[in-house]
Amino acid sequence: MASLKHLIVVVPGIGGSVLQTVEGAARWDEQRRRFVSAATRSHRLGLDTHPDLVPVGLMPDITLIGPFVVPGYDGLVRKIRNRFDDVQVDVSLPGREPDNRADLVLFPYDFRHSIRHAAERLAADVAARLSGEHSRARRRRVIVVAHSMGGLVARYWLGPLGGAADCAALITLGTPHRGAPKALDVLANGLKVGPKRLAGLTSVLRQWPSAYELLPRYPAVAGPDGAEPLRPYELEEGTGADVPVDASFTSRAKAAFGVHQDIEAAWTELPGGPNCPEVTAAFGRGHATLQQALLSASGLSVTKGSPAWLPNPDWLGDGTVPAISAIPIELRDMRARRAVAERHMALASSSVVVDILAEYAGESIESVRGDKPDRPWLGLDLDDTALCGDPVAVGVTLHGAQADERTQVRIRVRARDGQEKTATPWLPCARSGDDQWQAQFLPPDAGTYSVEVAATGVPVVDRLQAGDVLGVVDAGYEGAGS
Repeated sequence: MASLKHLIVVVPGIGGSVLQTVEGAARWDEQRRRFVSAATRSHRLGLDTHPDLVPVGLMPDITLIGPFVVPGYDGLVRKIRNRFDDVQVDVSLPGREPDNRADLVLFPYDFRHSIRHAAERLAADVAARLSGEHSRARRRRVIVVAHSMGGLVARYWLGPLGGAADCAALITLGTPHRGAPKALDVLANGLKVGPKRLAGLTSVLRQWPSAYELLPRYPAVAGPDGAEPLRPYELEEGTGADVPVDASFTSRAKAAFGVHQDIEAAWTELPGGPNCPEVTAAFGRGHATLQQALLSASGLSVTKGSPAWLPNPDWLGDGTVPAISAIPIELRDMRARRAVAERHMALASSSVVVDILAEYAGESIESVRGDKPDRPWLGLDLDDTALCGDPVAVGVTLHGAQADERTQVRIRVRARDGQEKTATPWLPCARSGDDQWQAQFLPPDAGTYSVEVAATGVPVVDRLQAGDVLGVVDAGYEGAGS
């Protein structure tokens, strides 16, 4: 095996850091007894109640916390340690001296605050780790692996905060470089699980600057009668369907747009210069993803339909972030894009990371880069969460090949959080189009489940598999209304 030649820094996405109070009381972690706390006492995550929480680690696995399915990073760390020799791991903790022997650093942060807040601490941490090195040795010393919002944190450090000279490469995994309509749906219309609206958690999320920084930075809101599409901060007060867009939303959305403008301005100056890191943007394709908002007399609705005014409408996304949004604005080199088959949460531990790191470690691999995975794959239409007792619909689409009469698709659900349950039997999916299938199942009890999809008789490859995590929430959760 090869050895790492760079300092690898892993920056998680929103919800991917373990948080506790300054007194050491946990507020956000993987423990089941705190799932309910995050829900029924959502104020515990409010900035008004706890302006500062201490990040102490990364989430260990894809987990259901309250109504959120959050990514885990144990799989990524394990893959890196299995691929390279003698990997030393350190966790960046506020107020603690870094272990300068480490070549893999895990960087948790308080994801409720602005990405600028996290980027400033990231800059300080990297500077401390490189402080003992000669200026020539520290140049191009770091490779950042960043999932989801973590990519925005890294971009702010490298761009506006001037960290680019220390960085050899940035690998982003499903990062909403151009924002995600899903954030608009949550902030404008409220967080929901099925038909239930979670008022308490919605109120808390609306306090977080980071949530607004995930809003689409492009005109994602289509107006009635062919009107020009709007950016979120251009919405007028009172346009929300159930929870009106108010002055607070507008001002916070505009401030978030300013953060993206700062990133864009700094990165516009970097390409072609001596300090520009190499960027690889890995993004999911072919999964049903919220893509656009429609403004009408009844309010604001966010849909999975592809907007005609954006390029490549057939790319869809990773189930959370549209594919086109996961590519940085200034990135023109198609070789720096890498389309993968994973959905958003699974991207946190994608094998594409170790393949790219191997290139920087000197291994010769003829990996294919581009806008499309190099083999057929299955795209899924599946919500992250569901209510107990409510049917869950799953849509499956075959990409990269054409199904024939032999092609069959099946689905099953398997517990993944230690529950004493067996997997459900494989259920056949009904064909709904040339390369499309549908199925419906009743979710088991509350908990976290793997939804597994298998296709057989697929031309070229014969068999394909896909899957994602489903969080099942008790119907009485948070006392939410319909």
